Amino acid sequence: MINNVEHYISELLYTHDCVIIMGFGGFIGNKNSAKLNIKAGIITPPGKSILFNTELKENDGLLINHIAKQENLSQEKAKDKVIDFVNENLLKLNKYKSLRVNKIGIFSLSSENKIIFSQDLAMNYNLSSYGLHPTINHSIKRNQKIQIDKSLKDISKRNEFSSKKLLKIAAILIPLIGISLISITQQNGINNLYIQMASILPIETSIDTKSEAYIDEKVVIISNEIIQPVKKEIKSTVPKNETTVVIKKDNFFVIAGAFSERKNANNLVSRLNRWNYKASIVNDGNNKIMRVCYSKHISKELALIELKKIRNENPEAWILSL
Repeated sequence: MINNVEHYISELLYTHDCVIIMGFGGFIGNKNSAKLNIKAGIITPPGKSILFNTELKENDGLLINHIAKQENLSQEKAKDKVIDFVNENLLKLNKYKSLRVNKIGIFSLSSENKIIFSQDLAMNYNLSSYGLHPTINHSIKRNQKIQIDKSLKDISKRNEFSSKKLLKIAAILIPLIGISLISITQQNGINNLYIQMASILPIETSIDTKSEAYIDEKVVIISNEIIQPVKKEIKSTVPKNETTVVIKKDNFFVIAGAFSERKNANNLVSRLNRWNYKASIVNDGNNKIMRVCYSKHISKELALIELKKIRNENPEAWILSL
């Protein structure tokens, strides 16, 4: 192999929240937000805590499929590599009571022979924080007394009004008050004047046909005449040559078997369909291997539920993620 098994486990922890090692246990990842240690003055970027569960020992096909694809191996050979890795590390753990897996963490045995896992904190498996490192926050200290004195001086300056300022304000307000009183007393006369002007001057309305967009489904009423709504297509602001980006979601397949000849794959698909499965051939771009699946699912949880049922009749079934 070009790389060892622990290298591929580390790769999968970046992109998956659950990585199961057949016969050993499973790693579960939980994303954490950024943290600030006030006493130490250290800012830690968002991370991903890794937990280890010894109950997750059933093979879900993720690690074996990843190794087979990267190393260009068959599923059986990739499975053998994982089994060798597990047996070798269990022997070391039982012998030395402690085991370090590079870039992942340290395993140790308790007095009750239970496996205890400690994550390697030097590795941050959160892709959104890739390249970020903890930084020291240098706090700024200010003399509070000086700041308070300065603020009080600013407030006192704002509250000071000189006699000149008061005269200027009075010179502006008095004429405005007078105009307001006149307008109130002469309101009826002003209204009559507006009515007379409106009867003399014609009102012309026009619609700007050069505008790029119009208000839909509205009626404008002017001089008791109704102007019908004008509709015009709004020009698209998206460039014609721009390519739309489609985000592809993962699919999870419960695999029944893999074949190099299409005839054998088709025979298995027909047989599974007769048994009321939604069988099909899955091709991930490698035309040499044709995988036959029992069913396809949009989430890994649903695929695991289906896998548990199927393994009663086919213990070698596994899950493929594309």
